[in-house]
Amino acid sequence: MSRRTVAVLAAALVVLLALVILGQRGGTGPATAGTALVPDLETALADVERVTIAKANGETVATLEKRPDNWVVSDKHDYIANAAKLRQALTALAEAHVLEQKTSNPTLYSRLGVEDVTSPDAAGLSVALVAAGRDLPTIILGNAEGAKYRYARRAGEAQSYLIDRNPDVPRAAAQWVDSLIVDVRGERVRAVTITHAGGDVVRLSKDSQELANFDVADVPRGRELSYLGVANVVGNALRELNLEDVEPATQAATGERTEVELRTFDGLILKVVGTKSDDEGWITLEASADPAAQPAAAPAAPADGAAAPPAADPAAEAARINAKVSGWRYKIASFQYDQLTRRMADLLKPPSTP
Repeated sequence: MSRRTVAVLAAALVVLLALVILGQRGGTGPATAGTALVPDLETALADVERVTIAKANGETVATLEKRPDNWVVSDKHDYIANAAKLRQALTALAEAHVLEQKTSNPTLYSRLGVEDVTSPDAAGLSVALVAAGRDLPTIILGNAEGAKYRYARRAGEAQSYLIDRNPDVPRAAAQWVDSLIVDVRGERVRAVTITHAGGDVVRLSKDSQELANFDVADVPRGRELSYLGVANVVGNALRELNLEDVEPATQAATGERTEVELRTFDGLILKVVGTKSDDEGWITLEASADPAAQPAAAPAAPADGAAAPPAADPAAEAARINAKVSGWRYKIASFQYDQLTRRMADLLKPPSTP
């Protein structure tokens, strides 16, 4: 073999190696079936610092940014993000592989929902990733194909694909935040006092945790409860309470004001201030511990010899709640707001007619 032939082969090998490296980096060439949609993402997950989701007209849906202790949604005043939801979405993108190549004709992109999101009629979402020391492509996620697959395209490239994942990427900023506000189960609740702006006060209580139903104080003479457990929905109103939206508590509140105080058997106190206008209910919360409450008894140790769980500490729980909710007001579902702010009339049978 001549030196010239050897040199030509060596040069060809160098070019081929360069093309392979570019392909592994999500370079200019189309991906083939079985290859990763975003080749570098799986190793870059820990380095991702910002995720921006956009929709039609280039409108930003949400920008999520990594902070030292958590992720936040900058479009929601840096409220804490749902890190699990973000992790699931990014993992699905990282694990997504091409099932088959689809159209590379821009006039056909709309059939798959992979047109550029700068278009006013774009059906898909773009996901732009920023990772330290990494150059990652922006991904356009198009229409779903069944429950498991989805069409996708790397922005700036003509080729579109059918991928073997269907990442869950919400289309509203409020859906990216940590939606759980507070979780206080009804069996813990000892008393609830609801004070309405017009002076209507509703008081509910239980004498012990073993009782199934709340008593309602000051039922008007000649009236009776709709049914025995009608007030239980109030005592359980803060169980797994989720937000629909969130904003700083400095925003002006409008509508009729209602105050709710909830006390648990183990000494936690929650004060909720609500306002409702145009069927939108917003609340603020503040937690504290009742200094007069008896310390909760430590739970019994499990039969398998494992350590017993710690006794309830209402002061520590109040501190955790306040660390999350202080300075924020929350929009909650209208039906949940109504459950939390019942009036006496809502608990009673209609008055009998003469």
